[in-house]
Amino acid sequence: MSTTVAAIAAEAFTAVAAEVSGVVQSCTLTKVTQGAYNAATGQYSETTTTATGRAVIATGGSVEGGIASTIKDMFPAYVAGPADVVMFLIELSAAPKENDKITVGGVARTIKAAGDIVGAGALYVVIAT
Repeated sequence: MSTTVAAIAAEAFTAVAAEVSGVVQSCTLTKVTQGAYNAATGQYSETTTTATGRAVIATGGSVEGGIASTIKDMFPAYVAGPADVVMFLIELSAAPKENDKITVGGVARTIKAAGDIVGAGALYVVIAT
């Protein structure tokens, strides 16, 4: 039996949740997809889909030090803002993308950058504001 990135990530999140309460939280990813153009209304249709999973929000340090350094390491071209947070996401049925919404702990944020850790489609890192 082979071990997958998804299984390792899920095990790690579960272990952290068992040891430290409130660190691993449920999340909802909301994606809006542009559909067909309606000439009569002059607008595109939109489809909203959601995916649920679990999230860990990286906190600590100042924007000049902690989180900003983490963001620069992961996304070198991204300029961190004061409200940006780094999140690690698992168990989503859809990959997070720029401009999707992510809700964790009742707080909705917009994803500004997203990465697929090891390209496995199971563990993601995002910057959200």
